[in-house]
Amino acid sequence: MLELDNVSIKKGTKKILDHVTMAVSAGQVVVIIGPNGAGKSSALKAMTGDYKPDFGRVSLNNRPLKQFSFAELAQLRAVMSQSYEMNFPFSVHEVIEMGAFAFANQLSQYQHQAMFKEVTDLLDVSALLKRNFTHLSGGEQQRVQLARVLLQLFPALELVRERAAAAPYLLIDEPTASLDLFHQYQVMKVAKKMASKGAGVVVVLHDLSLAASFADVIYVMQQGRVVAQGAPAEVLQPDILQSVYQIRAHLHRPNHYFPHLQISTVV
Repeated sequence: MLELDNVSIKKGTKKILDHVTMAVSAGQVVVIIGPNGAGKSSALKAMTGDYKPDFGRVSLNNRPLKQFSFAELAQLRAVMSQSYEMNFPFSVHEVIEMGAFAFANQLSQYQHQAMFKEVTDLLDVSALLKRNFTHLSGGEQQRVQLARVLLQLFPALELVRERAAAAPYLLIDEPTASLDLFHQYQVMKVAKKMASKGAGVVVVLHDLSLAASFADVIYVMQQGRVVAQGAPAEVLQPDILQSVYQIRAHLHRPNHYFPHLQISTVV
């Protein structure tokens, strides 16, 4: 389990996380939502170890995160941040291959090639492999970066299947930003598939309809605090949405379609 236990973090005089408690289990998709500045990305960065808590504890499989080496963490969790810089003219193939570093020399060539093909097919980037990464659109770059992160995660998932090893975790910050509608749902289906393979998945999202469609558990954040948590149907209630987002809305669940938010007015 990946846990934040009563975590508080300050940046200067501002408390960006205020006694935040979250838990992510293997096989689960956890989505963090909230308005801009609510602390969503900060909570994710606390989980990755990029932000150190001033108070509270971050743990992975009941062990404090700060006790793990970089090499250990690279094999137990894969992270896709909200923004990234890539100024060198790497090909898409080379960028995705960067995800293989965590398990270098532990896979056969056949295993590596099979995993590489699976992630490129999953993210619909096979046709881009020879392209210069910096020449891609924002949405294409997003999918390539997620393919890189999945290539890092796949060997750990294989160990879970073969040896009942500790579950790995996938942490992604706004992965659907810059994506068209089809690829937004495709990426979230991939996140759900990773959970079905045994990973714990944490996703920061702005799109509440996507959160309702794919989350097992939703944490709602406001001003650095968790103000609601639970299953989508429990959390995406009119009173919570009005309090947090200043909108009057309710979650509509039509038969045979993904759930979506119906907004009547802005408060």
